[in-house]
Amino acid sequence: MTSAPDPHEPGTAASEPPRPVLSDVPGGLLGQDALRPVSPKLVPARYLAATVGYALGLIAIAGAIVGAVLTGWWWLGLLALLPVALIVQSLALTPRRVRAIGYHDGEDELTIASGIMFRTVSSIPYGRVQSVKIDEGPVDRRYGLAQLSVSTAAGGSTVTLPGLPKEEAERLRTLLTDRGISTMAAL
Repeated sequence: MTSAPDPHEPGTAASEPPRPVLSDVPGGLLGQDALRPVSPKLVPARYLAATVGYALGLIAIAGAIVGAVLTGWWWLGLLALLPVALIVQSLALTPRRVRAIGYHDGEDELTIASGIMFRTVSSIPYGRVQSVKIDEGPVDRRYGLAQLSVSTAAGGSTVTLPGLPKEEAERLRTLLTDRGISTMAAL
């Protein structure tokens, strides 16, 4: 005599599907099977781009400490905590912020996701693309990276995708323009 399967037992038809496991590894897919991460070279590029800010922060820290020592006003030393907090959070969170950026070039649209605490996911239908631009600053060129900017017909909004290798940025620009033209021609 067999008993009926328990609907709450894993592996039965009535059980819930397994929840997706979010991956946080640098080469991972950021919790979505088709989402591609940007180049890991974006981390040192962002550190290099922020060196001027780090230097100004260190000068502010030194000024606050020297001011506290010379004037005897101890509370001036507390002003050094703000630049310390800004520098530490920038150094600690930049790798995770870069890993949170991803994209997917699907059949009908380009999806770009970014952000840790405040997650932003933009889906751009190919038929709405008005212009695609590739930007490279001096730091980007040093690391072989580019930033893709996509302008859409929806209120003139622009979505950017930083940290792409140059070849991938060129491929995406060609893909977006070709699919945009073919989508508009089909209408």
